[in-house]
Amino acid sequence: MEPLAKDENRQLISLNLDDPTEAALSKFAGRIGTLLTGPTVRMNPDLAGSLDDFLGAVYALIQAKRHDFTDRPDRPIEIAAVEKRAVQIAAGRVRTEGKWIAGFYFNNALFRTAAVYHRVLKIIVGKSAYAPALRIEAQALYPRWSSENLPIVHSQVNDLKHTPRGLHDQRTVTYAIALAAVGELLELIEASAGKP
Repeated sequence: MEPLAKDENRQLISLNLDDPTEAALSKFAGRIGTLLTGPTVRMNPDLAGSLDDFLGAVYALIQAKRHDFTDRPDRPIEIAAVEKRAVQIAAGRVRTEGKWIAGFYFNNALFRTAAVYHRVLKIIVGKSAYAPALRIEAQALYPRWSSENLPIVHSQVNDLKHTPRGLHDQRTVTYAIALAAVGELLELIEASAGKP
């Protein structure tokens, strides 16, 4: 990623579009932008709101990469580091770099992707139910849609939300899976909006 630049007195980072991951993230954001200008989304505030949160997932993946996120399965939680960070924040100092921040952004991307996935399934199918059941119905509506990574992300987020242990040392979702899940969700939204 390139050094910070100023735009309207705000800091911006520049993506390296020669990097395959950053190029993919850039294209995902462009596709979301295209969807936001289309009539299907403009007539559906629920879908527009979902795309707002979904762009946040792309942003979080950018930030996770910028902060050098690395997949670290089987890593026990480092309570001393969390304790140190809590003490720093209590003293009015907030650290904005490092592996913990990278993981924070990665988890944010997972939560947003899983939430938008479930919301979009409800919008497309037209009813509320658990995501796995809605996925089957969405697959019937859009048989060309592939979704092998989205259920993995959704399941991991549910484990994070609903199991006492969480996933700090059992995460199976990698950055590559998260990136692929974003692409799959975009394909579903585009199909439902009539985009080729």
